Amino acid sequence: MIGPRALVLAASWIAAALGGRTPARAAGDPAIDRAPGPKAFLWLAVGPAFAVERWSPEGGSPGARYTGWAPALDLAVGRRVRPRLAVAADLQVAPIVDRTEVYRGGSYPLVDTLHFVDTLSAIVDDTLWRHPRFHVGGGVGLLAATDVDTHMGSTATNWGVALSAHAGYSRPLGRGWSLGAMARVTVYRFGSDAPPPASSLGILPALLVTFGR
Repeated sequence: MIGPRALVLAASWIAAALGGRTPARAAGDPAIDRAPGPKAFLWLAVGPAFAVERWSPEGGSPGARYTGWAPALDLAVGRRVRPRLAVAADLQVAPIVDRTEVYRGGSYPLVDTLHFVDTLSAIVDDTLWRHPRFHVGGGVGLLAATDVDTHMGSTATNWGVALSAHAGYSRPLGRGWSLGAMARVTVYRFGSDAPPPASSLGILPALLVTFGR
């Protein structure tokens, strides 16, 4: 026997079909979560970054601190695994120009030098349900720290690990594209075998303009 509830549901579906549309669903409905949409995930971001890095040699010798500004470039390419959740490979490049070294109370400009802090990470990015223009995320990856002395013509690269976190705002432009701003913080660590052996721990906050989809 067909109950009253089944009759009401059947009537609603018939009315929707006659009207050429499906019944509205509430936000958060699993059917909406599985709805088809753009699968590609992409952003290109540029902006200023500022690095603070602590160098600590082995054997108890005094360490040093390095600071400097860098133009940061960030590229993320990936795929949406759900309408509001994406996974991507992310490349960030930040060349710090003419860092300042603080050692034993003295401050020394390192002229004619570049210190690249480059990361290749796997990241996740999640769009907030209640505020769909805001997104947050983070990642983990590899770091390449490269020192270039343009005056002496020397280059040295050390490898390490990096963790990152970001939060941003995006304004739709149409056809799936958006323009926004994003704050990102990268924490990294790497070691060096050059005498004396040492390790470096750094933080690289950046404020970026983003263009993507």
